[in-house]
Amino acid sequence: MSDTQIIELFFRRAEEAIAHLLEKYGAMCCSIARRILWDEQDIEECVNDTWLQTWNAIPPQRPAYLGSFVGRITRNLALNRLTYNRAQRRDSTLVETFEELNNSLPESGNTVADKVIFHDFLDRFLRRQSEEHRRYFLRRYWYGMSILEIAQECGVGEEKVKSALFRTRNKLRKAMEEEGIYV
Repeated sequence: MSDTQIIELFFRRAEEAIAHLLEKYGAMCCSIARRILWDEQDIEECVNDTWLQTWNAIPPQRPAYLGSFVGRITRNLALNRLTYNRAQRRDSTLVETFEELNNSLPESGNTVADKVIFHDFLDRFLRRQSEEHRRYFLRRYWYGMSILEIAQECGVGEEKVKSALFRTRNKLRKAMEEEGIYV
């Protein structure tokens, strides 16, 4: 079933929309959650919450890319669970990844406007990077893949991935300073 048809089911409030969404994007959402969380129960809960949030968001929203829409919801829910787990002194596989990127990020803004400005900046920044560096960056910091996984998937050595990520983080910090985003 196409994304447009699934979205129309949501607009008609047909419960079968969830079944079609699960069939089409369930594996992807599990994969996203699994890269952030280590506990299978947390992963399952996160993915189930994705379906509920999608149900509540459509309508009124009509996403242009349904896969990206549910992927973003899953990722945000998993990151929220990660924050909760860390507050409870539990460990996660992404702690190292986020600490690695932390020095390149600005102080988090408290307003929605701050977050939108940073999101737009990051989008522009990544579009200016080579496809290879953008691919490494997104796989590492969006999907939470390990250096080894990225290297194997892209058919390159781990050192190449590490150095490309290092250079991209430095470029990111410099670009933020130039635009006055880095505090």
